[in-house]
Amino acid sequence: MTAAPSPLASRMSALLAARVVPVLRYTDAAAAAYAAEVAVTAGCPALELTWTIPGVTDLLRALRDKHGPQLLLGVGTVLDEAQAREALVAGADFVVSPAVAGELVEMAHAVDALCMLGAFTPTEVLAARRAGADVVKLFPAESAGPSHLAALRSVYPDTVFCPTGGVTAANMAGYFAAGAGLVGIGGNLYDKAAFAARDTAALVAQIVRIREAAHA
Repeated sequence: MTAAPSPLASRMSALLAARVVPVLRYTDAAAAAYAAEVAVTAGCPALELTWTIPGVTDLLRALRDKHGPQLLLGVGTVLDEAQAREALVAGADFVVSPAVAGELVEMAHAVDALCMLGAFTPTEVLAARRAGADVVKLFPAESAGPSHLAALRSVYPDTVFCPTGGVTAANMAGYFAAGAGLVGIGGNLYDKAAFAARDTAALVAQIVRIREAAHA
């Protein structure tokens, strides 16, 4: 009999299957909650809520209560152990740091949560790998583009990269072609005018198109 995958492995598979992870960076809790519901309605199976959101762990709990365990919920822009602990206690499935905060890995893995560490240079990628990161967040991706990711992948072919920062519907395919396992898209996921008008139908349609392109 084949053993069931571990919770950590199951979460990793689900995260990779998502392909596109909305990165919700807001300073207004109501706007963040609205953005989250739009993404879920559009079929996004994973969301990253950044620490900039007031009461981010309250939002995480509210989304978990409403949508259940099938929605992968992560907390991003985690800079230290105190923030990571709060996120994990709230039930985060993954934590994301913009830097090589290696101390977060053991904390996350202790509760079967994933840890994504930020890196940009070959030295930083190696440090993130040695720390045990499940995913390396290539940040800021827009500073060097897909060619930079391709160069990193040539020396770290077994590393799962998630380019974030400046990824758009227009350049997303280039990152996947360069070897991205998934991408994080922030403000570029939502048309600003439609978001300001709370035009949910238009926003959902936009995200659906982006998700379909990512899975093409």
